[in-house]
Amino acid sequence: MLTEKGALARDLVLDPGFLAYRFDFNSESIGFLPIERDEIRRVSALQRELIEPGRHLIEVPLAEVTDLVRAPPWNMARNPPRFIFHTAFCASTFLSRCLDVEGATLPLREPQILLDAANAKRLAWKSGSTDLDYRHLPLLALTLLQKHSTATERLVIKPINSVNNIIPELLQATGSTKSLMLYTDVRNFVLSTLRKGEGGKQTVRSMFDLIRCDFPQLVNLQLTHTIHMTDLRVAMTLWRLQVEQATKLIQQFHRDGSMASLYGEKLVDDAPAVLHATNNFLGLGIPSKKIDSIVGGDARSRDAKHLDQSFSKQKRDERYARLEEFLGDDLTDGLAWLVRNNPGTRLHPDLGGALPL
Repeated sequence: MLTEKGALARDLVLDPGFLAYRFDFNSESIGFLPIERDEIRRVSALQRELIEPGRHLIEVPLAEVTDLVRAPPWNMARNPPRFIFHTAFCASTFLSRCLDVEGATLPLREPQILLDAANAKRLAWKSGSTDLDYRHLPLLALTLLQKHSTATERLVIKPINSVNNIIPELLQATGSTKSLMLYTDVRNFVLSTLRKGEGGKQTVRSMFDLIRCDFPQLVNLQLTHTIHMTDLRVAMTLWRLQVEQATKLIQQFHRDGSMASLYGEKLVDDAPAVLHATNNFLGLGIPSKKIDSIVGGDARSRDAKHLDQSFSKQKRDERYARLEEFLGDDLTDGLAWLVRNNPGTRLHPDLGGALPL
């Protein structure tokens, strides 16, 4: 691994021992984080606090990497990344872990730099130090991430759900790549939020604050309006917005066979069928016997986000049932409110373009 003192911009760009971690809008620089492959595979999200909170970033001015947009060092069309897009709380992390096979695939879970590119679009950002603007950042981000897979590996990128607003730009940058769109129903989304406690509620409110910016009618929503919304209504509204967004994307990209939808509970209920189908659809090239060994291993008994914790669908469902009983009429009334305010809402939606199992 290079030392910070001798590291040049191009060295950082080319060396897979450095992750293009974030884009700093204030300084117009890209922060590179020293990282090992086993750390990429270990963490549930590429967040510095999950890797090592105090690890130092090496900042490189944007002006020193702008040529990457015009002449990328890798031919992305030759081995494009595959994407697992999702609407949150729908087993996307579990899927990405199951598809992590040494020598065949390498997962990148929730790279911050893709979220920065998504937020740049929301801000209609324009650089003051270069001729770049928000339209260039998705390609730049993907170019910087491409180096982490070898010539024989497929890069599998699972962005955070707040990146869905730049899916068209990501798919345009990668050519004919394949992607999945995972989603869930409103009941599972709400109960998953509440199962996570106060942290889950805070996360959902943060997601809502970003994703509402993708909808013209909600861009100018005042803070006071959201403060007076209950946690249930925020979660339900966020779920509805994401499903609306995902449905439009499926309609746009399923026609040419580049995107398929997947109801997350199908993965939980029948992991073998879904994993084989995903492997085939995304063209990952994982041997069938390896898929069978993954399914027969301990992947389904471990929490995908917290590997030191166990997971049981039965226990999760029991917890959900207790939450439903505790919420009582609040949940029933909340669902009625959601449909009343948005008459076309289906509480158990079908996005269309389903992954063939």
